[in-house]
Amino acid sequence: MEHTSAPASSGTGIGTTALGRLQMRVPEEDGFEDVIVERRWPDMLSARSWCERTVRRAVPGTSVLEVQVFEETWRHSKSWETTKHRPIAEVLQLGMLTADGDIRWGEPRSMTPRAGARHLL
Repeated sequence: MEHTSAPASSGTGIGTTALGRLQMRVPEEDGFEDVIVERRWPDMLSARSWCERTVRRAVPGTSVLEVQVFEETWRHSKSWETTKHRPIAEVLQLGMLTADGDIRWGEPRSMTPRAGARHLL
């Protein structure tokens, strides 16, 4: 496993967590079923480890379509909002399955738009 650390999230919030997400195509009796499995962890290292364990334990014939880990910041709701606290994804790290079945992790990338960047609608 390649260990990379994520940049620290900025801003005021309640705290941070990480979400590990796997998208897989699992064999069934009459074909395949696409499933998304995700679990929240206290940090990105734990989320990456969970992704790796889950892929290793997958049923033979399972295709791993996507491996993602998000670092999230939990923010306080505004006084006018009726929804509860919710996580905001700040950092994304993608994993790629290698030929020998291990996950190779890419560099963590910030998900916040850069100042002055133009966004197309």
